[in-house]
Amino acid sequence: MSQSNFCQRVFVAAQRNPDRLALNITDPITGSSHSQTYAQLLSQAASWQQRLVAQGLVRGDRVLLLAKPSASLYALLLALLGLGLVPVLLDRGMSRARMIASIKTSAARAAIGERAILRHWYAVPALWRLPRFALDGRAFGVRDLRQGWMAASLSAFRADALSDEHAHGLISFTSGSTGAPKGADRTHHSLIAQHEAIRSHWPDQDDDIDAPCFPVLVLHNLACGISTVMPAIDLAAPGSADGERLLAQFSRAGVTRLAAAPAFMQQLLNSAKAAQQTLPKVRSVVVGGSTVTPALLRDCASVFPHAHCRVVYGSTEAEPIAEIDMPLLLSQWGAQAGHLVGKPVAQAEVCVVRSDMPLGNQTQVQEATLSAGQCGEILVAGEHVLKRYIDNPQACAENKIPRADGLVWHRTGDCGFFDQQGQLWLTGRLKDAVPSAQGPLFTYPLEMQVDALAGVTRCALVARPSAPPVLILQGQPSSWDALKAIVAHWALPNLHWAEVAQMPVDGRHNSKIDRPALLNSLPTLTLKVLQ
Repeated sequence: MSQSNFCQRVFVAAQRNPDRLALNITDPITGSSHSQTYAQLLSQAASWQQRLVAQGLVRGDRVLLLAKPSASLYALLLALLGLGLVPVLLDRGMSRARMIASIKTSAARAAIGERAILRHWYAVPALWRLPRFALDGRAFGVRDLRQGWMAASLSAFRADALSDEHAHGLISFTSGSTGAPKGADRTHHSLIAQHEAIRSHWPDQDDDIDAPCFPVLVLHNLACGISTVMPAIDLAAPGSADGERLLAQFSRAGVTRLAAAPAFMQQLLNSAKAAQQTLPKVRSVVVGGSTVTPALLRDCASVFPHAHCRVVYGSTEAEPIAEIDMPLLLSQWGAQAGHLVGKPVAQAEVCVVRSDMPLGNQTQVQEATLSAGQCGEILVAGEHVLKRYIDNPQACAENKIPRADGLVWHRTGDCGFFDQQGQLWLTGRLKDAVPSAQGPLFTYPLEMQVDALAGVTRCALVARPSAPPVLILQGQPSSWDALKAIVAHWALPNLHWAEVAQMPVDGRHNSKIDRPALLNSLPTLTLKVLQ
């Protein structure tokens, strides 16, 4: 076997500690829990490999996975990766329309998943031509993948050598809200590089029990050889997590580290504070996927008294990019105009460039690079940065800039700047910039100031074509004069405002404001001029 296959690392971890807990997954609806040791997980994966080969699937074939996270699904995921087959994953927070579009775009050769999902195949034309297999039985038009099942041993697991550096590992379609779906091409090379980057900045201990809210992190944990306890939540709605239930689950399982998006973490923290409970066994906490608030930072310090708590900045295409310890972030809150995300990790090369200049090659990137204190678009490069989107040359041309060393500059779409200490600050999304008398206004600095006003839960500044921008408020400020002073500082005359009962958020982490949804909802809102 070769280290070029990501699964080789999982295989080595399983050989080292075959009886160690690999996965514990609790169904959020039924409450039933299922655990597997490393030996059991890899043995099941080896059996799945026999069934996949029997179905005529060969290296490079793409296989669409349609199932909720389960031990069987992760065993199947390892089986596919080990054979050089290519799992295609869809975010559970996707809209139905984007799921259908992603399935059509995926070029999958087969679909495997749960019977309860696949039995509706006839409603999705893109599934009509595909062989369809269920992990848990059969249905009309769906075959049982377990038919002909033969038990296998850990040693029978295959992690075939993949000599091609560009060999596809898995393809993930994420829940973007605009444009055609983009399938992120996670090659085996990039999976290994990402694993090494995460492990470098977030070291694990041999007895760690991790509770990640990010399903892909389970693969990282398996490569580390540590135990994973999946939070008992619906991953399509992490912001609606039952905090009390999670506290009991984490305490019972002896969880030592957590990784989650802000919305999920705040639910957990709120329940812990209400119950006056702490989690002293947790020694490492990572929050990522969106910006954070001072309240979340302070709550983490009180609920996890013995933990090293940090915030990580990254994306599907580049994880991680930068990180910062929570106490340091809290001490510098408001020192600059934007969200501080810390210094770039060692594996990432980051630059800030003028987005209005040509950015087609390395030379143009150098010419467009800005100095400390100047705001522009953030680019990132590194071995762990994904080089392409699958079968989407337009997206690649728009977001990937080739370099002479074989890597790419990835255009994050985020804007920000470096301070004099080499720390990176985010000021907003490039596409969300609002026209103002002083030029394009990035939204984060103003929104941070408004969010800090008493009475305001959350706000969003939204641009409108050929009309003044709108400030959307969840909750009204107790001092309108304070709000007007903030708006006057940012030179936004004739600003309109409106109130919503609940701010719409992204389907993936339930943490980022869904600005396209806000823009679409404007005709239903009562707009007023801020006077």
